[in-house]
Amino acid sequence: MDYPKHLSEKIREEVAVSYLKHELKKIFPSIDKKEIKNLMKCKTLSMPRDFWNGFHGIAMGFKLNIGLIYAVTAENIEWKKIKVSVNDLYFGTKIKELEKIIDDDNLSVKNVLKNLEKKDKVKKELLEKYEKIKKENPEWNKDLIIVKEKSDGEKKFLGVYDGHNRLLEAILENKKNIEVYVGKFKNQDLMPKNYWLPTSLLMDNLYFVYEAIKNKDEKLFKKQMAVIKNMLKNSESGKIEFLERVLTSKKEIREKILKVLNF
Repeated sequence: MDYPKHLSEKIREEVAVSYLKHELKKIFPSIDKKEIKNLMKCKTLSMPRDFWNGFHGIAMGFKLNIGLIYAVTAENIEWKKIKVSVNDLYFGTKIKELEKIIDDDNLSVKNVLKNLEKKDKVKKELLEKYEKIKKENPEWNKDLIIVKEKSDGEKKFLGVYDGHNRLLEAILENKKNIEVYVGKFKNQDLMPKNYWLPTSLLMDNLYFVYEAIKNKDEKLFKKQMAVIKNMLKNSESGKIEFLERVLTSKKEIREKILKVLNF
């Protein structure tokens, strides 16, 4: 079977490699960023399988960055590298540094700037912190922030997915515009569709299906199969991985599972 073509779009790979370079440099300070890029372009890797599974392994395994794999690989999210006004951005979460600046849950840059006017001491402390980080990793703030279109139910806005400290540093440095990776939905449906479903996630869930079959626990079997069926409905590549790599070749078990999935 052929994987969906959007999984091999250069801009998606660029976002992923940029993220990996930033995170792996923090985890392994002595690593050369060129080697990280070469690693993800290795000809012995199966594309797109190993590339996106590797990306998910770092994003989730090391950083617990939940949902990033789905945002970067969703077919209905278009990614671009563009310059945006800092004032148009929102923090995606209230990191501990923000707690020193704002007392409410308004995570807009405008609100942060408003509160910073009264916090000279905090501003100085944070600038010193970021200067220390840049001495250890000179390119730290040069890696692009990853931003995704979000909605609070009333309006759409651009929320940071990765790079909260880099955004705060840009604010403290009085930068008006920054270059970022932006993911925007192609239509009004603001739920990711047809994304890469990590092979390991399918294997983990299928483990409990096998256990249910082994222990003749039909109740658990049905519950776990409902989860897997729901997972697969939004991922063409997930169905391919499930059938070609994840699902057992044992005929009796395979047929029982496929019957439920109606494949």
